[in-house]
Amino acid sequence: MLAKLYIPEDIKTRIIHLDLIHPSGKQVNAVSLELKNHEANGYFQLPDSLSSGTYLLRAYWSVAEGSSKMVRELWIANRFSGADIPEKIQKVKNHSSSIAKENPQIKLSGIQDELTINKEIQANIELDESLLQSVKGNILIHVAQLIPELKSATFQDASQNGYHQIGEEKGIIRTGLVTDRKTNLPVADATVYLTIPDSIPGFQYYQTGPDGRFYFLIDRHYGTLPAVVQCYSKDPVQRLKLKLDDLSAPIGPMPEMTEVGISDNIKKVITNSIDAVTFQKVFAQEKLTNLPIPEKKADEYQFYGKPTQIIDPQLFVDLPNFNEISKELLPGVKFRNYNSQPSIQVLNNPAHNYFQEAPLILMDGIPIRDLNVIKNMGSTDIDRVEICQNERFYGNLRFPGVVAIYTTKSDYSNLPENDQLLKLNMEAIQIPIRLKEATAADQSIPDLRQVLYWNPSEKPAKNIPVSFRTSSVIGNFKISISGVKTDGTPFYSEKQFEVK
Repeated sequence: MLAKLYIPEDIKTRIIHLDLIHPSGKQVNAVSLELKNHEANGYFQLPDSLSSGTYLLRAYWSVAEGSSKMVRELWIANRFSGADIPEKIQKVKNHSSSIAKENPQIKLSGIQDELTINKEIQANIELDESLLQSVKGNILIHVAQLIPELKSATFQDASQNGYHQIGEEKGIIRTGLVTDRKTNLPVADATVYLTIPDSIPGFQYYQTGPDGRFYFLIDRHYGTLPAVVQCYSKDPVQRLKLKLDDLSAPIGPMPEMTEVGISDNIKKVITNSIDAVTFQKVFAQEKLTNLPIPEKKADEYQFYGKPTQIIDPQLFVDLPNFNEISKELLPGVKFRNYNSQPSIQVLNNPAHNYFQEAPLILMDGIPIRDLNVIKNMGSTDIDRVEICQNERFYGNLRFPGVVAIYTTKSDYSNLPENDQLLKLNMEAIQIPIRLKEATAADQSIPDLRQVLYWNPSEKPAKNIPVSFRTSSVIGNFKISISGVKTDGTPFYSEKQFEVK
């Protein structure tokens, strides 16, 4: 499912959220899209587990005050339903099928009312000069199959997002709460770490206020990221509980629905569409391809600065555990393992003595307190060890030395998950995609594309050439041009045609 979004210029955010709501009122999927020049492009992969029914697609930004959600109705048919197409479907009641107005200042040429399958089409879009001067940003041009009898409702939901009050001008804001495990009361002055393991790990920390809340900015990452979030109290005896907030806005009451009968033609199109999608899945026909993501500036050093020493244990004799590695290979590092209570100290080079406190211990950038996690790691498990033999500072955190272990497999599965440590796959900004280019049809494999063309970032011009090829799918299609004027008014123009 492909989507194009526009937001008003007075909204100061870099992120727009898009989610899909099940008829039961539960969220099915959610993505965070990056806005550029107040517009964004995104997509969902609809899972096969979805039941047939009417769903709601919502778009919104994070700050609750004064914001509203734009909602689009979708009817989704499960491809495993086969011939079980219902006689009636649920439709949103008392809402318009469009918020945009058709604009006569757009002319389409080169597309006949009837076309044949697998035919190359050269079309042209002409924008009137007065319209051209009033277009804001890019325009969306797409060609896709349609069912003329089915009209989707589009409307605004003005209910409060119930979301955090911090805007996302720089990136995604992840929030959460630290409480005392016994009392369930918020805990102030707890330190929360967020680590995104990588060759140069992403590392952030936050110290909670009286409300026990914490906030992290995810600004340079795209796609799905492995992440670890953990918290510690100043009181070593106090046990904490960590909870991440749901990134999505709360789901309010579903709109009022009404039942609408569907025709035999609609049933036929749905059945053919299910067959087409099943065929494409069987033959693993990919529809989308990822675009390059913006390059993030590489940090020269890890967050703890330039290490004093870097040791590669695999350059030396194989050693069975970290006790032996520290003893033989890590000068200025004392690792002891008495009664299953390991301890570690680092030499303070400027003072020529060992720090009394334990250093910052990292495994693939993740701070660890329980040294039992690393005590059985041998030479084959460790890619390198970076040591800082002096006092280091990061913000208002003080580290009495640093021992950073980078594993060969970047596998931190042995890190115990508990109330104070969460391991998760964190959804960052969605990686941009484009529709795969159509190639000449292979006679042995039918071309069953239902979306023939999708360009959400076309620059406005007086004449815009559009080239596409019809597929082997017969039925009704349309070419559509849509955009937004500088005054915020949406507009569109379309032409329907039949493929035989």
